[in-house]
Amino acid sequence: MKLKTVAIAAAALALAVGMTACGGSASTAASSTASSTASSAAASSEAASSEAASSEAEATSAEYTVYNTTGSKVTELYLYDAGSEDKGENLAGEGLADGESIVITRDVEADKQDDVVYVLEFTTEDGNTQSFDTLHYEVAPISLKSVDAAAGATAIAFEAPQK
Repeated sequence: MKLKTVAIAAAALALAVGMTACGGSASTAASSTASSTASSAAASSEAASSEAASSEAEATSAEYTVYNTTGSKVTELYLYDAGSEDKGENLAGEGLADGESIVITRDVEADKQDDVVYVLEFTTEDGNTQSFDTLHYEVAPISLKSVDAAAGATAIAFEAPQK
């Protein structure tokens, strides 16, 4: 008990000396401590709110706006998990005419979004099939390219067509 009293007295003395050296007073110290505590509480609350908002932000849908800029009708369009044998539904439906677009959305649990890799595959009416096999979980415009235009690095471009 005596050690506890000595420790408290030493802490009070250190605080008093510190406040005197800074030109403060005991009431300023009390006010400063209260203000500091309030600031810390507000900062903690803001950090918690920010973290919650960040978690909600992570739980967003992936959204791909796919533009047909191939010069031909796209008869087949698939977006599926890399490595999967099942391509799923033909997203082109009755076909996607040159110049038309479609929005594709996907929802994955927030903690798994960083691991998602999709394959975007399309076939034009002239029978040419192309794919892009490293599409990640994101919001992005995608322009499908013709075989001639795709002779470069990829069969797609991450941009909306110029109007």
